[in-house]
Amino acid sequence: MKRTDLPFVSIIFTSYNHSRFLRKALESVLYQTYPNYEVIVIDDRSTDGSQEIIKEYADNPRLRMELRTTNSGSYVKASNYGASFANGTILMFAQCDDYADATQLEKLVNAMLENENAGVVFSKSNLIDEHDSFIADDFTGRERAFREKCKNNALITKQEMIRFLSYSCVLPNLSAAIIRKDLFHAIGGFSEKHLVMSDWGFWLDLAVKTDFYYITEPLNNFRQHNKTIRSSIKIRTQIIELYAIFYEFIANNKLARRERSLIKKGAGAVWFAFCLENPKQCLLSFPKVLATVSSKYDAFAICYFITGAFKTAGEIINAKTTKGR
Repeated sequence: MKRTDLPFVSIIFTSYNHSRFLRKALESVLYQTYPNYEVIVIDDRSTDGSQEIIKEYADNPRLRMELRTTNSGSYVKASNYGASFANGTILMFAQCDDYADATQLEKLVNAMLENENAGVVFSKSNLIDEHDSFIADDFTGRERAFREKCKNNALITKQEMIRFLSYSCVLPNLSAAIIRKDLFHAIGGFSEKHLVMSDWGFWLDLAVKTDFYYITEPLNNFRQHNKTIRSSIKIRTQIIELYAIFYEFIANNKLARRERSLIKKGAGAVWFAFCLENPKQCLLSFPKVLATVSSKYDAFAICYFITGAFKTAGEIINAKTTKGR
């Protein structure tokens, strides 16, 4: 194949046991308005008939199938495996239960071409339930600083993105973004050390190297249901994994004292947010989580938890005040 014939974008579509949503998700990426791309499907040894559904699309010229005979154990490993086959200059990681607007790729690629400093372009997403009903978007509940910055399409600098990511994962939907492949490889892809929060660490590592660009139009539908990975993992595991990611990021990068403090405070804020969402589980796990993060990561973890709680409470009060106006 000549270099000029290679696709510009490679979509890595990971599949595992979501046959109910698979056709809609796969067809949404196969039939995009943007012309120059390939779709690499990695099925991680599904047991619910997903591989049979994928085979129905075998004649599609865009599609390459990798139907695994052993399960890798995580979407992270499946995503890295898929990226190893990519011919494109740009990568997109699509999930088998989300679905894309037909113009998503075209609009993301155009924005990247128009903003050369942006190595990542992402959009707002709609949150949907198991019946495709709209729940909310993933923008409204963000902190005030992010909402003000991104009320219109916006370039987000490295420093701004690190600050936003220190408080919340402002890019929660992996299916809503495109990434330059050279940057993906420069940071070593997704860390396979983490089960649930790897994408958060991935965005943090990219924010050291590149600016991001945000599109306000919702171009992807991000499914919320009981079988998502995070819903099945104990809160204790999620919080400890988040602390590992944040404190590894501090250790691996030469950050100013204020930046380090913001990330530590952010870890406390996220922990407190977990407590608000799941008070009973959080209360039961609190002593063990505190003992672990205090001994492994920061003896002052409880102090950052308290300061993070105050920040989160302030954001909640501000959101309610703004809504009431």
